[in-house]
Amino acid sequence: MKKSISSHADLYYFIWVFAVPVTSVLLVPTIQGTTVGYIMCFLSLPLALAWGGASRRRYINFLVAAAVIWTIFFLASLLADSIATYEPDFTKVLLIDDSDVLTFILRKSLFTQTIYLGAVVLYAAYVYIFYKPSWQQWLLASAAIFAAYGIYEVIYFIVTGQPGDFISNRSFGSEFRNGDPGAGDEPLNGSSFQWVDIHGFHMQRLKSLTGEPSMYALSMFPFWAYFNATSKRRLPVWIIGASLIMSTSSTAFIGYVVYSLIRIRKIGFHPIKAMVGALVVCVVAYLAWDYIGDLFQQMIIDKMDGRNVSGAERSGFFHASMEMWAGGSLGNQLFGIGFGYIRSTDLFSTLLVNTGVVGLILVSTLILYPAFRLDWSTEGMALRQCCVTTWVMMMISVPEFSYLAPWTFIAIAYARVRTVKLAARQGNGALPDSPAVNDRRLTVRSRL
Repeated sequence: MKKSISSHADLYYFIWVFAVPVTSVLLVPTIQGTTVGYIMCFLSLPLALAWGGASRRRYINFLVAAAVIWTIFFLASLLADSIATYEPDFTKVLLIDDSDVLTFILRKSLFTQTIYLGAVVLYAAYVYIFYKPSWQQWLLASAAIFAAYGIYEVIYFIVTGQPGDFISNRSFGSEFRNGDPGAGDEPLNGSSFQWVDIHGFHMQRLKSLTGEPSMYALSMFPFWAYFNATSKRRLPVWIIGASLIMSTSSTAFIGYVVYSLIRIRKIGFHPIKAMVGALVVCVVAYLAWDYIGDLFQQMIIDKMDGRNVSGAERSGFFHASMEMWAGGSLGNQLFGIGFGYIRSTDLFSTLLVNTGVVGLILVSTLILYPAFRLDWSTEGMALRQCCVTTWVMMMISVPEFSYLAPWTFIAIAYARVRTVKLAARQGNGALPDSPAVNDRRLTVRSRL
């Protein structure tokens, strides 16, 4: 019976994992959020209860805890809004529902965004409860296929000068039409499109089946960070890595910086390796200085200085969000004005306004907790990098909490923390990555 339960849970995730990164393909094109990945989140609830076996109680406790936390924040922010003596100016911030700039208490977006939050909770709960090392091959295959499709799009544009996405059916705003041939002011149906000019060379920014390049970087960087350290199959890892570079996203650049800093903390400083690496970098930089300088200017400098639309918008919305939070009551500063009210260009100011200081601390703790509890083995190190880089990328440049892919390795990190803790309690003396522990995972899990 246990084998049957395990096989059913595995089969469901085998299908699910290939839909998780996809956000630009909708089952019902006129209804946002009807992606296969989200739909499978809600379908997983009855299936997980049916297949949960001995882990059913932990699964239910996970969901109940999430519901209690949401209720506490809902009531606290509702109380703060009700007794507030001011009316916030929603015209200066980026609202999720910009058709309504007057409603303060119980905005409609609070409930619509809660549906997305519910999907994330269900996904994380499923991965945390049912995860097994055998899932890694599916995760790698899913990410490699997703990246390969994005690379195909870039090559197609270079060859034909036209967008090559033939799968997406989501509607994007006209602001995503950067350089799209024949672009107008009408929304773009099918796929977002952005390109970058690198010293006269026009290249589409890789985004695959996501909303935009920064969302792609947030979704795929944890896959690269994890499998770059743990997988013996290098070709899929190289494909994912190449796709992140081709996104020309500052979010990916941030991820690589944080990833490198954590790696240096682990491996230490080796003078000879550092000198060789610096020499290689200098040679490459000399040979391709014009292209690298132009790309770095557009990816980093212009955005920091606000010289392009993206940089100016990020700076403007960040300051507007911070001003709204600073001008709020003490209750709103602590618990926010309401979950899902605004969406700035970074998760830091978005959470600060929506959920207050308490919510910002809670979400940060949720993402970063495994980084402080994981072991320093190869897998533990990789999962630590996933958690920290995801947190930094979200807080600095991506406000989207509901993309499922980044939560994959956070949930796996929690599963590993629990597995290592249970192995330590058994006192078997095996290392976290040893076959002894891996073989005991299902046994330990079934006993509890």
